Amino acid sequence: MDAISIVLGAYIIFRFFDILVDGTTYLPLLVIIKILFCFIIFKEGQLYRSWRGRPYSDQFSRLVLSYSLSSAAVTAVWLVLGFQFLIRPLPFFLWLLLSLFFILTVRAFVYSLVRQLRKKGINKKHIVVFGAGGLGKALIEQIRKSPESGYQVLSLFDNDQSLWGKEINSKKIVGGTRDLTITLDNEDICEVWLALPLKASSNIEEIMNICALKNVSVRLIPDVFDLSLLNHSVTEFLGFPVIDLNVNRMVGVNLLLKRAEDIILGSLFFLLSIPLMISISFLILVSSGGPVIFKQKRLGWDGKVFVIYKFRTMVFMENANNKTRQAEQDDKRFTKFGKLLRRSSLDELPQIINVLQGRMSIVGPRPHALDHEETFKKQVKGYTLRYKVKPGITGWAQVNDLRGQINDVEDIRRRVQHDLFYIENWSIWFDIRIILTTILKVFFSKQAW
Repeated sequence: MDAISIVLGAYIIFRFFDILVDGTTYLPLLVIIKILFCFIIFKEGQLYRSWRGRPYSDQFSRLVLSYSLSSAAVTAVWLVLGFQFLIRPLPFFLWLLLSLFFILTVRAFVYSLVRQLRKKGINKKHIVVFGAGGLGKALIEQIRKSPESGYQVLSLFDNDQSLWGKEINSKKIVGGTRDLTITLDNEDICEVWLALPLKASSNIEEIMNICALKNVSVRLIPDVFDLSLLNHSVTEFLGFPVIDLNVNRMVGVNLLLKRAEDIILGSLFFLLSIPLMISISFLILVSSGGPVIFKQKRLGWDGKVFVIYKFRTMVFMENANNKTRQAEQDDKRFTKFGKLLRRSSLDELPQIINVLQGRMSIVGPRPHALDHEETFKKQVKGYTLRYKVKPGITGWAQVNDLRGQINDVEDIRRRVQHDLFYIENWSIWFDIRIILTTILKVFFSKQAW
């Protein structure tokens, strides 16, 4: 379908633009080169893997970046071979834009169609879950709430005999590893998901051996807070492999690159958003008076306090105990346009000024109110590792729909897990993916309100 989209874009350009006779001879060659570049770069960008259970926003960001790289490559060919004299710049670049539009449209349509079919029970994957602890319960609940992913849990297993016969979300805990073997013999199971702590290595190895004999795939969903090693890189010192458990990567060249990214993109976003920020300021003044900007102290880089800027979305209310009250979905404190600003994340626009001041970054862990920070430090192991980087306007947790009201400890644990993954895997490429995904999430986030 990607190849057809590229060919269709070229055909439309050929029909509606006057291209020299020699140009029509070389246009098919450029189309073939473009398709080959896309196939190679798309594969490296993981665009041809299974997207079951993954959000379209992730595919969108990967697709835009991969397509841009392939377009840069084919543009280089167009220039080096002198094709710009045969195929003029306007039709050439319109062809690239049209092809991108068709690819995005087709993929979005197929993605939506398959999700709807899976909701109706078509194209289901039957799985079993091994591990009935807190992680197993959370996993089964998430699968139940996501029928569009196409996963169906048939059975639940655990080696704790006291749990046998009990139910979690209508799924009965059948037994342990012996019963798992019987189930794999008698049921059509696609995958076994292990919701076990990493320290349960003996159970994991035994289950892997069982599944290998039955030719069944195994996935491990680790509790990284129990033994958080998976998100850390392995380096080498003096010939020994070393796991970096707590190493600051935002130093040296990385720090310069990150700051350059913030200055360049921050300046661009600021200039583009000036008309919008003026309009929003006017609406706030007219509808609810001043002040336009809401200011609040937050913890930032290295745990230092800074003042964050946001458009005011709520009426001012005196808080006697000085505790920060979270915004709720139907909060009565919202101003006339406050809920719309929050849902679209437009209330965050003034934080671009924080970025240009050097106190925040465009991408990074979201900062919380000071009293919430103190609470989260006590509740979540590794929470303070977030202070290794500047807080961001958007982040890896936010584009994975981990935003909005925090209801329990598990909510903040999952956000911290994503923040630490971002810190350990930071790159310019990763930041651009998150920014592109954020743009899409403004319109389609499940948690935006």
